[in-house]
Amino acid sequence: MGYERITVRPLAGALGAEIGGVALTRALGDNRTWSEIHQAFLDHLVIVFRDQDLSPADLMAVGQRFGEPSHYPFVHGIDGYPFIFEIVKSAEERKNFGNAWHSDTTYLPRPPLATLLYAKETPSHGGDTLFANQYLAYETLSEGMRHLLDRLAGVNSAALKRGGGRANRHDDIAGMRVHNTADAEAYEAIHPVARTHPETGRKALYLNRSHTIRFEGMTEEESLPLIDWLADHAVQPEFTCRVAWRPGTLAIWDNRCVQHYAINDYHGQRRVMQRLTVGPEVPR
Repeated sequence: MGYERITVRPLAGALGAEIGGVALTRALGDNRTWSEIHQAFLDHLVIVFRDQDLSPADLMAVGQRFGEPSHYPFVHGIDGYPFIFEIVKSAEERKNFGNAWHSDTTYLPRPPLATLLYAKETPSHGGDTLFANQYLAYETLSEGMRHLLDRLAGVNSAALKRGGGRANRHDDIAGMRVHNTADAEAYEAIHPVARTHPETGRKALYLNRSHTIRFEGMTEEESLPLIDWLADHAVQPEFTCRVAWRPGTLAIWDNRCVQHYAINDYHGQRRVMQRLTVGPEVPR
């Protein structure tokens, strides 16, 4: 489609676009502008807005344009806004949050359709986020592999077994209000490995090494070689884009067809982001 209310500058050949010409707080009631933003979201999978001044209430209002808020079970929300939590890495810490390829909360029965991530404090350099187009990951597979995956479902767990356990990964991130990590194994859901996007009708690969522990009806030992092969295939460089952050940047991405990875290359610097997930829905 042509855009009249916004400008759209692609970030890479595979996905991603920077959206200009719009102050989100002033555009909240403008349905024509939001129709164009939504179309850019579907076309580019990751959309980035620069120089936005958003309060938590503003962030909630922007998220509402994509769907109802979705609860994240392992980090407390900020005061007064239980669905928004802060991702903090202090200058003294070595670990960060989200440092593995994944789609958000695939272990929930109704994962969110979109994630909003807003930059409050950013390092002078580093701390970028990578994104990978999972339509391309599926469409570039052989016909035989697509036929196999169309019949498979993945068992997804929050336990982070292959990363040493969620408690080990998250409990020592001192700047974040982490909780309930001991209950991680209770969060498990089964979803199609080849997911059909409800708005575009395209199929996307929907598994990741962080959360998909096996295929339904198979053992972990049987499943892991194929999970590993697909996980590597899904994040080839030609499927990706990279977003650099600065304060006031908001990125919104489509969890139904995108994986992301938070790069941990800014030791000695502080980074503070606010995250909101919205639009819980059952993958088909």
